[in-house]
Amino acid sequence: MARRGFTLIELLVVIAIVAILAAILFPVFARAKDAAKGTVCLSNLRQLGLGLTMYREDHDGVCFFFAHDRDLSRSQPWAPFGATRENRWWNQILPYTRTTGNLLVCPVDSGRAPHALEDGRPEGEPRVPRSYVANRALESLSESQVERASEVAMVTEKSSAAWADDSWYEPPKNLYNKVSGGVDLGEPVLAFGRHSDGANAMFFDGHAARIARGRWLSDPCGEPMSGVELIRLYPIPLVPGRTIWHERCPQ
Repeated sequence: MARRGFTLIELLVVIAIVAILAAILFPVFARAKDAAKGTVCLSNLRQLGLGLTMYREDHDGVCFFFAHDRDLSRSQPWAPFGATRENRWWNQILPYTRTTGNLLVCPVDSGRAPHALEDGRPEGEPRVPRSYVANRALESLSESQVERASEVAMVTEKSSAAWADDSWYEPPKNLYNKVSGGVDLGEPVLAFGRHSDGANAMFFDGHAARIARGRWLSDPCGEPMSGVELIRLYPIPLVPGRTIWHERCPQ
């Protein structure tokens, strides 16, 4: 008996079915891949949280300080500490972890802009890609001062934009689009939409979790995650002409 081959129509039907299945399955695989990367990011933040806990144990329960060339810290309100590689917040707590700079990168972050002190310039200097920023609302505060330690985000994810080399974010201002030189840069410092329309965060008590964008912005001041209430209780010293406030959440 002669063997009958597939007709053109049958082949087209098979191809169409394969195409439909691919269209259905590929987004599923992509979401699964992104979820796996998000899990790595969350693990990084958990390990940074353990490092933060051990750091505070060695520093009388007090969180790391804010170091800047111009702005002031609660722990030194009379003069800026000055920014150095050693006093970047991540370099203060990384020694308390078992790894090094790898903890500072989220696999989903396409930007990973390093701080200017660790951008590899001049040639031969260290380049430290980084996906995270610390919350200035919590700097230099002690465990006894932060009553809602499990609700206030200490470290979270920063934007993938090329300009996003920020070390810290300042609530409530940085909950909204960053403005530089009077120009709206089109997105906030925080990467609210990185993980299924949310961002991972490490909290003051050391645990880490994904927070949906809607929850971040459900309150105009970003409470409770932002810690703005703590800024009102324990004001941050500001140099003239500088502000951390925003029209949607005024002082």
